[in-house]
Amino acid sequence: MRTMKGLGTIGVATLLACALLAPRPGGWAFAATEFAFLAWLARELRRSDAGALTARAREALDADEADIVQRYPLYFARPAIARECASTLAAVGLASLILAPWLTYKLQFAQAILIAVLIFPVGRLTKLMSPVYALRMATAKGDRNALRLLSAHDGAARKLSGQEAVEQPGAEGESRR
Repeated sequence: MRTMKGLGTIGVATLLACALLAPRPGGWAFAATEFAFLAWLARELRRSDAGALTARAREALDADEADIVQRYPLYFARPAIARECASTLAAVGLASLILAPWLTYKLQFAQAILIAVLIFPVGRLTKLMSPVYALRMATAKGDRNALRLLSAHDGAARKLSGQEAVEQPGAEGESRR
């Protein structure tokens, strides 16, 4: 499957504009598209197999590395898709936070409630698509288990990708400090 190259985020912005300009049909279109995207992503998460990933590893995975692969199989199986889905989910979440009050103001209660309720799975799926960010936040709050998983991330990614080094997102700014 090819990556979307930002088209998901552009699609969300377009649907948001339609919902802001024409609340009744645009709200339903946004809610239906959001639900379809979340259903597709949940199906892809169910289809990803952590056991197959562990068997595919170049070297045997440590216990911590196997644990992070078990928790985030889609992220390690198809990192480009996970990255694109994370940005699309972020756009959907922000658009939902704008659209739910707007639709309430425009008296489109059914669409507003549906979009507001779908914010919860968007948040959960966002954590699954971008585990480094979620684990860093949990580590900052003092979660030792998150620190253990975060330290195992690079080794697991390196062993699964077959490359010598894997650069974490956002690591280029930290190396300059």
